[in-house]
Amino acid sequence: MTRAAGFHLHFYQPPRENPWLGLSSHEWSAWPYHDWNERITAECYRAMVAVALTGDDGEVELYEPLGRSSVDVGPTLHHWLDRYATDVGSALADQVARAPGGAPARVLAAPLVHAILPLASPIDQERLVAWGIADYRERYGVAPRGMWLPETAVDLATLGVIAAQGIEYTVLMANQAVRVRPPGGEWVPVDEGNLDTSRAYVVRLADGTGVTVVFGQHDLSQRVAFGGLIADGVHLADVMAEAAAASDGIVLVVADGETYGHHHHFGDLGMCWALRRLEREHGVATSLGSWLAEAGPTWEVELAAVSAWSCAHGVERWRSDCGCVTGERPGWSLDWRAPLRDALDWLRATLGARIDEALARRVRSGHEVLVDYGRVIAGAIDPAAFVARHTPTPSSDEVTTEVLELCEAYRNLLYSFTSCAWFFADPGEIETSIVLRYAAVAIDAARRLFDEDLEPGFVERLAAVRSMNHGVAGAALWHRAVDDARVDDERVAAAAAAQWVAGASATVHERGVFSLAVEPAGDLVRVTLTHRPTMRRRRNEFAVRQVGAFAWRVRNADGPGVEFTEADFGEDVVARLAMATLLGAERLDVEAALNEFATQLLARAATAEDERVLVSLAGAARYVSPIGEAAIRRALLALRATRGPGVWGESLTELADALGIETTRSSGG
Repeated sequence: MTRAAGFHLHFYQPPRENPWLGLSSHEWSAWPYHDWNERITAECYRAMVAVALTGDDGEVELYEPLGRSSVDVGPTLHHWLDRYATDVGSALADQVARAPGGAPARVLAAPLVHAILPLASPIDQERLVAWGIADYRERYGVAPRGMWLPETAVDLATLGVIAAQGIEYTVLMANQAVRVRPPGGEWVPVDEGNLDTSRAYVVRLADGTGVTVVFGQHDLSQRVAFGGLIADGVHLADVMAEAAAASDGIVLVVADGETYGHHHHFGDLGMCWALRRLEREHGVATSLGSWLAEAGPTWEVELAAVSAWSCAHGVERWRSDCGCVTGERPGWSLDWRAPLRDALDWLRATLGARIDEALARRVRSGHEVLVDYGRVIAGAIDPAAFVARHTPTPSSDEVTTEVLELCEAYRNLLYSFTSCAWFFADPGEIETSIVLRYAAVAIDAARRLFDEDLEPGFVERLAAVRSMNHGVAGAALWHRAVDDARVDDERVAAAAAAQWVAGASATVHERGVFSLAVEPAGDLVRVTLTHRPTMRRRRNEFAVRQVGAFAWRVRNADGPGVEFTEADFGEDVVARLAMATLLGAERLDVEAALNEFATQLLARAATAEDERVLVSLAGAARYVSPIGEAAIRRALLALRATRGPGVWGESLTELADALGIETTRSSGG
């Protein structure tokens, strides 16, 4: 049997976009980067594209680890990379394409949403898996052989779902196995301490088919992920090679890809030293997919009824106070997990039924439409062509938009089950806020589609979801997570009108998932807005006034004449308006704007509008350079001198904390 020793790299980040806009939200805790994806990309993803290693002759070699490993990339992370770090995604595609066997031998697919599949309904499981396969096909041009299961959460039903869609194998951890047996032999109980992880196993399904399982080597995986083993790549390679020689099979280290450079700084170097030594000094294969092509399973394995790699109690971490947690403090409780799960399950059942009923009136098969919608999400088919494919008669624009709205409402429902919401100790943090925002987008769609307000019933079910860290629960927690992020079409259009008047017309045509056409209409500004995922359109005319250096009033001339201010526009628009005011129309230079703004603040008293401008400009760059940071510091100190820290809002306080600037005065004045 071919010997192999290598790594499986599980790369994943939750969706960080504002789900109404499709724009990545700023996160001060990732300073000096715009958000944690940006920071982790710098520390890990981009670093691992090509790692500089020296040879015995002292020459530097750029070593490419991705094409020599087993990899999965969560689709939500892939979508972020497509927009903000295209070099990383294209490098991965190039490396795996050049590797023997191509993408199927190197890259596992993953369900589109990082949901715990055993807790999902069978129909949701099928669609999530289909969407992940569609994403993989569009990205790599071929069907996947393997699939990574979020948190390696698995039961027999889940394996049946992936097998039915052509998936041949998955990767699990040794603690998930219960017993094994050789061909024609008897079952033998196993645990993480005595399971032979050097061989592939097959799990027999009820219909007689099977799914291949490869288990990560428990001890080495733990020592790499949570110990210091990755610091010495040469030693790691020798230990892995010795284990492979003893077993004459595979030694697979399974850990988050973020281990290599983010969790462990310079872990990318340690891994690449190990890979290169395994290849060149020990002569072993390093690719799981290639090894599996030669070493198929002969032994059977029986798994626990339901299990996951990060919970000792099955999948209770994502629905109950099981004790498995990250970040807990004394006196905290995890009893919020169950009501959060129950509230989302209620919303999925209630709104899901409405969606199914409405689709049944418009398309041949609502289920087939929702399975196929993964190709739209992946960009493999135009939304209008997709609807035409599934409707029995030619569709009007109204019907096309309605079908797409229904599909998007369902997609947002599934995004609200992203597993990170339950993983950490407190539901007041960003991970739970993310899923509540996706639930809010689905609830907004229900208002448009069915004239039904599901928000009161959903929020009522959140009553027992309490944040100990922030001292809020139920409705207060909901509004804290949702209100500042929530936008509607009219607000997006009003912000575009203000940008157009300010002269920043180059930035008006697109904002996240919206396309915008702006033109004069006498004394008014006409904005035609299109929500690209649903082809939903609206046209409004606005009266726009600049009432201060950074203050705006935008009134909708249609209907009751709702008026918006810069506080309604969003930080990305406020930053562009500020740049136009400070530097002149069309000049988008965040650092120059920050320096000009700081200079102005030193010469005049600060206002409430200045606080909003500073927060928006500080969050506009993907990375704040030392020049930008110096300008932000000057502006913050000028604000503190003229307004005092006592009136600072939460965002300004978080910005000051990120820079290490005190936000309260000492008792001595």
